[in-house]
Amino acid sequence: MDPIITWVRRLWDAWDLRVLVLLSFTLQIILSLFGSRRKHLSSVWIRVLVWLAYLIADLVATVALGKLSEVQGAHEKCNILWAIWAPLLLLHLGGPDSITAYSFEDNQSWLRHLLGVAVQLFVAIYVILISWQNSWFSFMSIPALVAGTIKYGERTWVLKWVSGDKYLDSIPLGSLTHTPTKYYTEGNDYVRVLVLAHELLGCFMKYLESEGNLPVVGYHESWAMGDDIMCDAVEVKMGLMYDLLYTKVSVIFSKGGFIMRCISFGSTIAVLVGLIFRIVFLETREGDEDHQNWIEIAITGVLIVGALALEIYAAIVLFSSNWGMLWLIKHGKKEWVIGLSQRFPRLFNKKKNWSKMMGQFDLLGYLHKSRARDVQSPSSKIIGKVLGGKYEDKWNRYLHKTECSVHPLVYKAILELLHKPLRISDSLTHELDEIWAIPNESDTDFLWLVMHVYLATQICYCLETEWDAAGGEDDPSGSNSSSWEENMKVSKALSDYMMYLLIMRPSLLPNVGSRLRDLERLLFDRHYLTGEESDVNVTCRYLLRKEREGFGRIAKLLKEKERSERWELIKRIWLRTLHTATSGRTSFGQKNSHFQQLREGGELLTLIWFMNPPRSLPFV
Repeated sequence: MDPIITWVRRLWDAWDLRVLVLLSFTLQIILSLFGSRRKHLSSVWIRVLVWLAYLIADLVATVALGKLSEVQGAHEKCNILWAIWAPLLLLHLGGPDSITAYSFEDNQSWLRHLLGVAVQLFVAIYVILISWQNSWFSFMSIPALVAGTIKYGERTWVLKWVSGDKYLDSIPLGSLTHTPTKYYTEGNDYVRVLVLAHELLGCFMKYLESEGNLPVVGYHESWAMGDDIMCDAVEVKMGLMYDLLYTKVSVIFSKGGFIMRCISFGSTIAVLVGLIFRIVFLETREGDEDHQNWIEIAITGVLIVGALALEIYAAIVLFSSNWGMLWLIKHGKKEWVIGLSQRFPRLFNKKKNWSKMMGQFDLLGYLHKSRARDVQSPSSKIIGKVLGGKYEDKWNRYLHKTECSVHPLVYKAILELLHKPLRISDSLTHELDEIWAIPNESDTDFLWLVMHVYLATQICYCLETEWDAAGGEDDPSGSNSSSWEENMKVSKALSDYMMYLLIMRPSLLPNVGSRLRDLERLLFDRHYLTGEESDVNVTCRYLLRKEREGFGRIAKLLKEKERSERWELIKRIWLRTLHTATSGRTSFGQKNSHFQQLREGGELLTLIWFMNPPRSLPFV
């Protein structure tokens, strides 16, 4: 046998268990630090890092526990320190407070985790029994087992609570006060936002319980508090919902959960004290066996001190979280919340609850790029050869999409027209209804609605300069240039965003999943939209001539309008489209998809869904 392979094998046999235990602890650190940051970060590397750590953590801890039982059973003289490692691995299997499930579907696996608790608990007890010696230190494995069992049980309880939709019936902390209205109108803005967000979350749960049949009672009365307060409250509400679905908040902020957490923390401290006494009274002897013993003592110390450090870190994070501040308000410590928010604004009232980013996808630009042979990247070529053209095309779409911050003008338009609709003339209302009816006249589904309106918007956007030059300066209604330019920017941003959702996030849109094959055929048949043209402006002229198509007829109608009226109509069409995608039973079917987006930084569409506009909102 190769001596190098023999040397590596001996090294692995000597260190495999130690490496596995330390790797399991390292993964817990990663999950503790980054588990909740995905709530407000849309970065791909964060998602990949957390995903890998989440998948590998349970596997490594389980393998280490199995290896521990095998090694202890094979040795004539068992290592008493390893009896502490077994329950500490149960702590790792319980996971940090910042993440219990990676995806919403993981909550459905609570039965598997319950079985895992039983099996791994049995293995840990087996390791403790076969490692038992006539020494006081053997008793230290008992509090370690208590701490590990509580931690693992917490995770399983949370998974069961979410999977059974029990979160709809009982929100942590209950009602904050018998007269919450005074918090809405008086005092510190941060306190007002927190209390309003918690109350809105309770109303939102009733909306979910009704499966989208009922609008949120009292929601629009709260909007009278002001745009800033209400918007912040909706964002905080999204963050609170994320915590309920993906963290241990529901356990920690319950009376029983708090008691069990104190027992777990106290048990871990007891084990640390026991280890310190063992080190102090250890009889040192020369020899290799004692050298190995000190290495294992050091690893045990790292595991115990690390577990306590992670618990303290988790306690600090929880105390500074919105739930922690709500707990203080619940117990009459509103002044503490105000003082902390003013002294440490970035730690408290400046927290991000979602990424505030929106994707953008320029369909016509993508179709033109994909037709050019020299635009293929090396990565797309490799994917095409290994996985096929279908995956190559998906990869190219991913490379083509972009992200940008949600523009204040977009935010303003959504807030004004979804919750405080402005009065417009009857003629403008009639024109809006006329344009809206074109893609819906033959029961067109949502996919083609977005496609028609998107292409019409692109035609108007690309040819606006030509139409403006041809029309001269006789636009009396467009004297305020900033108004129509703002509407054009908003319309373009919303247009590219809706196309991004259609291409990259179709599960968020109603009734699109069943028509994805039609969308794929359209994207592969690039000549249908672009013809033989190689320039976007020329393509838009080509599309404008397709008067039999819905997008051609919409563009023709819009071309005849003054530019200020044109972009006002386009903006309102997109806002009505957003409303259609996020209201009532139409959007309730996308509930799980919106919950999934909470763990990826959040989507603008998900924020609008959490605003929950009533189904009968008038666009007048």
